[in-house]
Amino acid sequence: MNKNFNFVVKLTTGCPGNCKCCKDRQENFKYKNEKAQIFDINVYKKICANIKKLGGSYICLSGGEPTMVKNLDDYIKIAKQYGLATRINTNGWNVTEENLEQWLYYGLDQIVLSVYGLDEESVVKTRGNNLIFNRTLRAAKAIRKLKEKYNFIFIVQTVIMKDNYKQIPSLLEFAIDNKANLFWPSYLEDAVNLPDIRMGENEIKDFKENVIPEMRQIVNKKLTNCEIIQNIEQSLNKFYNDGTYLYEYHKKGQNCHWAGQHFTFYPNGVIDPCPGHEYFKSKFQHKIDYDKIDDFMQLSTINQFKNVCFDYCQYCPQGVHHEISFMPINFNEHNSREEI
Repeated sequence: MNKNFNFVVKLTTGCPGNCKCCKDRQENFKYKNEKAQIFDINVYKKICANIKKLGGSYICLSGGEPTMVKNLDDYIKIAKQYGLATRINTNGWNVTEENLEQWLYYGLDQIVLSVYGLDEESVVKTRGNNLIFNRTLRAAKAIRKLKEKYNFIFIVQTVIMKDNYKQIPSLLEFAIDNKANLFWPSYLEDAVNLPDIRMGENEIKDFKENVIPEMRQIVNKKLTNCEIIQNIEQSLNKFYNDGTYLYEYHKKGQNCHWAGQHFTFYPNGVIDPCPGHEYFKSKFQHKIDYDKIDDFMQLSTINQFKNVCFDYCQYCPQGVHHEISFMPINFNEHNSREEI
């Protein structure tokens, strides 16, 4: 079993949000979506079969907003038929208790809930849709309740922006109170191109001097396991302390560990071999006829993407996100719920 392969399927590029941090992504989606709104389920089945042949163990169902796809449960069923650990990334749009219980029944292993703020004003400011606020809270309530019945991984994810960085302690507390297994406060992935929302040097200084100490207080107040607290302390010490120049997270020319391991599939036949691809265009992006997906998903083909380096790589924060785990065991992103 190869837990290095990272396969992401964009079930749809449609999304009810208009998030500030997705500005460039939305422009790219216009091209990557074309007229194909929903990922063809027969092509998806072939992808799952090929992941299994390659020895892969995991698939992520993403978007856009994947819970807008009415038959999401069918995609989960297919993934589980091939024994793949299955995750959805969502803002909570259609995560009702009824829907989530059905997805869990069919084998969903992980759910990542994207939360950018905990009041309606900040959500409107960062996400451009006031409905997302209540739907996210409804989703968290359903997840917390079903955690008592099902064993699955729950991850609260956020993006650190100028507009919301002071809310990160509250979001950490929200994750703990809602029984999350992990909290992922991610660096702004396209900071180099989004000066209006990225944290400047003063905000980063404020984050390190004031926000992180507040997060430490919450951790020590809410948690009792000394080992978990110590691990979180180590993570907090690393935030914006990577020793790299502002918005340059890697040395120029440094190879990414995801090269030849990470592939994202779009409804219209676009395949991209880079996790940061949504924020820039590269010559390595493919557009294929999905009738030939079996030919593409051969080890000899995907190995061609190993050791590639883009002009964008030095600005991509992949690999420097510091997760905050509330689990006593090491978490692999590709774990099924039976492995936790």
